[in-house]
Amino acid sequence: MMVGERFTKEAREAVKAAVRDAEQAHAGEVGVEFLLLALLDAPVLAGFDLPREELEAAFHEYRRKGGLTKADAEALRGLGIDVDQVIDSVEQSLGTGVLRPGPRRRWFGMPLEPAFRKVLENSLRESRDLGHNYLGAEHILLALLQGKGIVAEVLTERGVTYEEIRKRAASARAR
Repeated sequence: MMVGERFTKEAREAVKAAVRDAEQAHAGEVGVEFLLLALLDAPVLAGFDLPREELEAAFHEYRRKGGLTKADAEALRGLGIDVDQVIDSVEQSLGTGVLRPGPRRRWFGMPLEPAFRKVLENSLRESRDLGHNYLGAEHILLALLQGKGIVAEVLTERGVTYEEIRKRAASARAR
């Protein structure tokens, strides 16, 4: 069975929606945050408080800061560097959004963030590790939670942990 055939309809639709949403947002690339936003209605996330607008605001701020997470900003603050002040100064001089990452590899006509591709690879590993013969939303979420970036940060801040999603995925019936 080929990898594409292993994707559930829900997982395929989430990937397509992520690309579509990135295009509609005029994003420079398809980032992993678009993948999470496309999965917000997945059954494996039932019961978690994940307001779309709140997540979109966090992702916008992340992109504005050139990919720095809150943890990164705190670490720099500990060194006496106020990231917000630096970014405000740079944007006043060079323009809003100047620190956003540039274009990457193209997929569906849109640049694909390397982390996006890595999530898809890791979701396949998660599926195999759980002994599932399909790749679903739960496997993609597990892969998203493996990273140290903004998606893992905002999910963890809202109580969505790798361990909880893994427990839910393990109890899911094979499709």
